[in-house]
Amino acid sequence: MTAYESGMELLITVVVAAEDETTARDACAGVVELLDGHVVRTTDCSDEEPGCRSVTISRRTADPSTGNPAATLARAVRSTLHTLGSGFTGSRVSCEPPSAWTVVDAPELVGELVPGGERLLLEAWQLDSTAPNAGTGAPDTADRTLRQGNRRSG
Repeated sequence: MTAYESGMELLITVVVAAEDETTARDACAGVVELLDGHVVRTTDCSDEEPGCRSVTISRRTADPSTGNPAATLARAVRSTLHTLGSGFTGSRVSCEPPSAWTVVDAPELVGELVPGGERLLLEAWQLDSTAPNAGTGAPDTADRTLRQGNRRSG
């Protein structure tokens, strides 16, 4: 059984210096292609930092399920970090099913991947009956932005 079949989705939110939505999406085009994902939301976060946008990319993952949800979720995050590049692989992954996540708050590293990139939030979500918005196939990330506080990742 693949993670996709078990209902896993990755959300990658990139905070980028951009004056408008088009510029932000263009800056993230390489990551979208690299991860074979698609943009699900672009948000103006200039109230926290002028000229700031966040772009959220979604992708399904094919990591095999192990029967241990925490291990499967964490592996999906680590595998995606590896795909982003060797500089990302040292990021600490936190896990509390139905999700695992990491924040890369290294503008010099994120900026190499995304022109103007500042921070990156990577989340793996197990989409079952207990996960947010399971009926639509995409987790509801709207209220997580507020809980991120100073991380300003979305």
